[in-house]
Amino acid sequence: MRTNSRKGAMPPIVTVIIIVASVVAAGLAAYFIYATTARGVRQVSLTVIGQPTLYAAGTNSVELRVTFKNDGTADVDLAGSVIAVQNKTKAAVTFNFGGPTITTTGCTTGSCKLAPGDSVAVKYTATATLDQFPDGALATLQTKDGYQTSFAVAKP
Repeated sequence: MRTNSRKGAMPPIVTVIIIVASVVAAGLAAYFIYATTARGVRQVSLTVIGQPTLYAAGTNSVELRVTFKNDGTADVDLAGSVIAVQNKTKAAVTFNFGGPTITTTGCTTGSCKLAPGDSVAVKYTATATLDQFPDGALATLQTKDGYQTSFAVAKP
C-alpha cells in the first residue's frame, strides 16, 4: 500500500500554472506602467534659435522671421500656427504662418511637421507697418494643437 508522504502538496501541473499566470500578470502590469508613462512624457518643447526679427515686406506688410527647434519628445506642426506680437499700444497684431524661409523637407505652407531634434526657419506675415512695433516686443506663438511659447522680437 502506498501512502502519500506529502500531505497537502499541490500536483506539479498546478504549480506550473500558477508560475505562468504570475509571470503573465507581471508582464501585463509592466507593460501598462510603461505605456502610461510613455504617453505622459511625450510633449512638445519649442526653443527659439537666434533672434526673431521683424522686417518691412512692403508698404503695409511686416514679416517676422524666426527659427524654432523642437527639443521635446513629440512632433509639432507649425502650419496653421499664428504669432501675436504686441505693438506700441500693447495691442496684439496677428502674424500668419507663411512657410519656411528656405526649402525644408517636411515643411511647406500646408504642413510643417517638426520632429524631435529638428529645427526650421519660418516666416510669418501681418498687415501692419514696421514702425508700429517697438524693439524687443513680446511675441507668443500659438500652434493649431494649442501649444504656446513666448519670446521677444527685434527690429533691424
